[in-house]
Amino acid sequence: MNDAELRSLLKTSPRDGHRAIFEQYANYVYTIVWSKLRGCGTKEDAEEVVSDIFAEVFRHVDAGAVGSIGGFVGTVARNRAITAFHHLRGGVQAVPLEDAAALPDGSDVETDAEAAEQRRILLDQIKALGEPDASIVFAKYFHGRNAREIARMLDMTPAAVRQRLHRAVRKLRTLLEEAGLGR
Repeated sequence: MNDAELRSLLKTSPRDGHRAIFEQYANYVYTIVWSKLRGCGTKEDAEEVVSDIFAEVFRHVDAGAVGSIGGFVGTVARNRAITAFHHLRGGVQAVPLEDAAALPDGSDVETDAEAAEQRRILLDQIKALGEPDASIVFAKYFHGRNAREIARMLDMTPAAVRQRLHRAVRKLRTLLEEAGLGR
């Protein structure tokens, strides 16, 4: 749905309008949030931030204080995710018991540090692709979404998503080689 259709639906049925906005942008928002919280938060933290984001979006959309709905959703998601990241990094991070086995045990600190640095470089290079390419790459390779799902999420055609993904991966490969992570 485009912005005009969403606004029309919001006027006739705010509840259905909220549901449509959530369905259209949920994956996009979750991708943004998880890309920021991946190293310091749990999935539960990410889900809580996503809920807060949509609560804020719905408040402002209902008040009519929003231009582009998609742009507003992305901005709120980015800002809330950054705030949550700083909040989580400042405190002690609790780890669920079932995830404790996956934590590095510190026996090979050098390897753990190198792997963490490689992940940081990879995420930085994906973010350097810019939007919407970074969201497309995250949705495809980190969340297993197909072109049709990504297209719906970003209000694009599946063909455009596939083309952008192809170009983004090619550019990412070059960026990673320049950063020393290539072949």
